[in-house]
Amino acid sequence: MKKAFFLFLCSVITLSSCNEKSTISNNEIKQIIVKKYEKMRTTLKSGEPNYVLNMHSKDAILFLRNGTEVVGISSLKPFYEKVSSTNIDIKSTPITVELISENIAFEVGVLTSTSKTGIQNSAKYINIWKNVDGDWKLYKAIDQAKL
Repeated sequence: MKKAFFLFLCSVITLSSCNEKSTISNNEIKQIIVKKYEKMRTTLKSGEPNYVLNMHSKDAILFLRNGTEVVGISSLKPFYEKVSSTNIDIKSTPITVELISENIAFEVGVLTSTSKTGIQNSAKYINIWKNVDGDWKLYKAIDQAKL
């Protein structure tokens, strides 16, 4: 009886380990996000909003500090075109990133903006990222920044 139970237990462990999906770690997703933000910073500063638009899922929503919701890529485009035309240097720094599931990550961070005259503002933000066809994209963002 002990031998049968031992064989059963070994079989369950073997089968369950075969079914496990490889999961990206919180630190690995954080590094992906950091690289995206570095590229976002340089492209926005140079007046190019397309990279930032491509960072968002098609159904993305940006919740602004005044209560306005910017919904979808078509609405985000004029928003980021305006931001990129101001020559503001925006630095987003993730503080914590936590995977909620295989395809959803939760981020809390600090955003610092510097105008071309040197005036700085900072704010906290919360982002939800979604893995879309192997690429992590901004899905929902709560932004308290005053740009």
